[in-house]
Amino acid sequence: MPSTDLTSAVVRADRRVGALARQRVGAVRGGPEVARLVADATAPAFQVLVGLLLVLPGTRITGLRALAAGGAAATIARAARESIDRPRPGARADGGFPSRHASTATAIALVVARDRPVIGGLALVTAAAGLAARVASADHDPLDIAAGAGLGAVVARVMRRRRRRRS
Repeated sequence: MPSTDLTSAVVRADRRVGALARQRVGAVRGGPEVARLVADATAPAFQVLVGLLLVLPGTRITGLRALAAGGAAATIARAARESIDRPRPGARADGGFPSRHASTATAIALVVARDRPVIGGLALVTAAAGLAARVASADHDPLDIAAGAGLGAVVARVMRRRRRRRS
């Protein structure tokens, strides 16, 4: 199978899986509204988390690392998204691949998990719920989320290696 055929098949399957997820959520009373609420609440929740880490005693370094990781992941995702320009499943006209929210939330959660395992674990659960909600609310398809999360994981890993070299 030529690579363009394979790419087209993967994109079609991704769109079908996303549509099926939205259909399932839509079949639950209040499902779409809850998905929208969770999707919209995730980014501010991560902003509050980073803000608290920056100001609470003993967590400033973790907050700075999370801020740097989130900023780097968001910047890289935006640049990639603008060059790829893959349409979103919903009404928004801008591209959605990779998901900037997924890259940022994943990078922040993984950096926090390294320094503060309990808080980081809660952040990872929150990220997973928010990213699933972004599929359910037609902001993204599953591959947008997977690519963004993978990018965020790479950024967190690179930051970890840089930290080890400095130690």
